[in-house]
Amino acid sequence: MLLILPSLLVVMRKLLMAVMLTLAVWLPLAVAGELAVPRSQQLDYGEVLFDYYSQDYFNALVSQRFVASKNNTMATSAEGRVLEGGMLLSYGLPRESALLFDQVLASTQPESTANRAWYYLAKLQYHKGNTQQALASLLRVQGEIPADLHPEYHYLASLLNISGQHLVAAESLLQSSLQGTPFYPYLLFNLAIAQLKQGEQEAGLQKLMTVAAYSGQSDELLVLADRAKHAIAQVSIQQGSFSGAWLALQNIRTTGLYSNRGLLSYAWTAIKRKDFKHAIAGLMALDRRSIAIAEVQEAKVLLGYLFEQQQAPRRALKHYLLAEQEFERGIAMVKQARAVIAGQDVPREFVTNLKAIMDESDWYGSQPSVDYKKLTPFLIDLMASNAFQETLRELADLYAIQNNLYYWHSQRQQHRLVVNNKASLQAYKSIAQVVEQGEALTDQLQDQFAELHLYSLSFQPEQQRRFAALEQSVDSEMTLLTDRLKHLSEVKKPYLQPAGAKQQVEQTHRQIERLLGRTNDYIAYLEPVMRGLVDAELSKHEERMNYYWAQARLAKARLFDTTLMTLDQAKQRNGEQP
Repeated sequence: MLLILPSLLVVMRKLLMAVMLTLAVWLPLAVAGELAVPRSQQLDYGEVLFDYYSQDYFNALVSQRFVASKNNTMATSAEGRVLEGGMLLSYGLPRESALLFDQVLASTQPESTANRAWYYLAKLQYHKGNTQQALASLLRVQGEIPADLHPEYHYLASLLNISGQHLVAAESLLQSSLQGTPFYPYLLFNLAIAQLKQGEQEAGLQKLMTVAAYSGQSDELLVLADRAKHAIAQVSIQQGSFSGAWLALQNIRTTGLYSNRGLLSYAWTAIKRKDFKHAIAGLMALDRRSIAIAEVQEAKVLLGYLFEQQQAPRRALKHYLLAEQEFERGIAMVKQARAVIAGQDVPREFVTNLKAIMDESDWYGSQPSVDYKKLTPFLIDLMASNAFQETLRELADLYAIQNNLYYWHSQRQQHRLVVNNKASLQAYKSIAQVVEQGEALTDQLQDQFAELHLYSLSFQPEQQRRFAALEQSVDSEMTLLTDRLKHLSEVKKPYLQPAGAKQQVEQTHRQIERLLGRTNDYIAYLEPVMRGLVDAELSKHEERMNYYWAQARLAKARLFDTTLMTLDQAKQRNGEQP
């Protein structure tokens, strides 16, 4: 009983949670008379809701399809289908979810159901990069928005820059239901940017200052706070307040994801204030980082220019020479990165190792050593784009599906062996004989075991202790044999293979082969897409470094010419021939 009790408690807890969730979501409808749902169907659908709220979307989808096949009205209703579409979207199946949302919206539905479907559809389109379609779908949300969608709806609306009524509604929500949710700081930042675009400078800056005050709560919020400080600095520069920009930039961390952009803006602001000492300090901090970072590339040329402005031609020439070498090395790194991404298995390996890459400390400022990591310093901006993230997620899902299909494909021979085994029926026919022989053998072994136990009593105490362990092992084996014989004796008739089992197994494996072929085709289509995105990003870096490399060479030649002219003039003053 003690061994069964924990699993029983788990089942009871899960059942209770399922009932509670079912009643919380569906009981108001049933009470209102809109949905008459038998209790048995509520219990069945509770399993779907439990897995859904646990974010176990795979099991939730399996349960949803199962109860729908039993004509469960909760699963086949519009609300149930919208919930299924949301899970399909979360599980990375956008095509299937879009088809389901279209089917729901093609029929007349209650306002809350239609609003939920339009929201999920807008979210799907946004993540696919179709911002105009996403905006059109989100604008179809009318009237009252479901309470659980309030934070996500307004966050998505802020990403799509909806103005007017949305901003007014979101402004009031910031002071009430959204405060304290994970969406709050991000929505606050997006609303600030939207207000700045509409000319509401004071309100936008106030929100940015609130976001900038987040510190020490999480790494993500620290990055967001740095981004808000950088935005404050940009607005201050546009307003001509270099002192305000200077104050905001001084508070940006020097090790975060926004440190490179912050240091470069810090240097430019110092230049505007004629504070070349602080400008050089900021640029020197950037100069020590990887040449693969865009801000570092600009800083290397700007550093030499500042030394020229300070009438230090030797230091300027030194930095131009070093910059020329760095740009040459950087372009060689781009070529290496192109060779890496051209490798056949790199997209798969990149998907597998992406989390490890992103979790490395200060990876954006360090020099990569492993082959696939030669890509990462060039891809900071690309990684933040919807196109890259969507392609990466779809490839990850396809790789997981491919591995699963490969596993079941490899089991084909074992499945054939099971369905073709005719000897099992004959073995069951003689089951009574096997039980009889087993019982006789058990009695014989028990007699011999009893004799050995009596014989062991004549041993010395130390020998008896060593023999006790062997006795315990034999006793457990005897108990196991007795239990198995008992189970065999309870078998009333032999196992009969279902009719058509062999054909069903063969049909399933043919379907696995078809699905595996389709999956391989999708992977073959998407891998070049990802390589193309990376190649385009590498081209931007290569073009920019070639430009700065040319600037460094021109500056070096100019300084050499100036030095030679100065020497010639000195010789002429001394009466020497040039």
